[in-house]
Amino acid sequence: MKKLLLLLLLGISTVSCKTSFRISVQEPAVIKLPQEAKKFGIVNAVNKENSPEQKVAGLILGTAQINGNIEAAERAIEGTLRALEKSNSIAGKRIANLKNFYLSDGSVNWNLLDSIAEIEGLDGFIELSKMETISPIGGTVLANVTGQTNTYLDGSMYVNTFIIKYRLTIDQYKVFYSYVIPLSGSASIIQIFNDSQRKTEYFKALGYQLGFQAGSFMYPNWIWVNREFYTKGSKVLKRAKPMILKGNWELAEEQLLYELNAKKEKVRGRVLYNLALVKEGQGNIDEAIQYAKKAALECGDKMANGYLRTLKNRKDKIKLIK
Repeated sequence: MKKLLLLLLLGISTVSCKTSFRISVQEPAVIKLPQEAKKFGIVNAVNKENSPEQKVAGLILGTAQINGNIEAAERAIEGTLRALEKSNSIAGKRIANLKNFYLSDGSVNWNLLDSIAEIEGLDGFIELSKMETISPIGGTVLANVTGQTNTYLDGSMYVNTFIIKYRLTIDQYKVFYSYVIPLSGSASIIQIFNDSQRKTEYFKALGYQLGFQAGSFMYPNWIWVNREFYTKGSKVLKRAKPMILKGNWELAEEQLLYELNAKKEKVRGRVLYNLALVKEGQGNIDEAIQYAKKAALECGDKMANGYLRTLKNRKDKIKLIK
């Protein structure tokens, strides 16, 4: 029993010597645009021909059936416009009723795009070209009759981007999104009707999310990631803890530098590791890599190897941003 208690205490001590927290980092754009391409016309090219309704995705609403793909695509335009607005650098404008996007041989009708771009002051076009949605066979009615309290809705959308100046086409990149839709689980006609209406709204919400993804792929995004750092081992590590948690990077760096040459290898390794984290927080990936490398090679720090791989992957992505 004493042995077990000792092992538990050692486990708690080991876990408590480090803390997890979140830090924001910049991810590169998935779609690399020319720097001068700032204003885009958004075109909804989804129709019954290129996005036919599948029986598994049909909605039963009264006696009429709704094409969920068409419903989703209408909201996708709004999602794309909102994402571009969030970029603070790229603008979007809805372009309605644009036909003859392609010539009979399948090539892009650049003359048409040129003329519209000149009139509207556009640098390019984003075409929502195809929508696919999938939900279980039988849809809402079967789910209710069998007493299910939720059903799923998966969606994907294909997007084309055209840059006027360079006659550049970025073909058919694909975005995905899914929803779990709550249902009443009742066979009541009224409840089935209400659940069908709710599902119609989810199709619209799905379209918005797909459109938002399509737009956000076109510029770098700040995302939150989890990071761990050391909080125990020396007075300096303890003092630096609240500074790191608050993102006071410069102050944390000054604190940690007091023990940059600590005599104890374990303490020095932890200080070097934490300095790597501080440098990442400051946006200096190269110095972060150097500190993490020293922590791993010179002190054998256990967390440094994995963190070093993370930092190198981030550096490779950052090269795509610049």
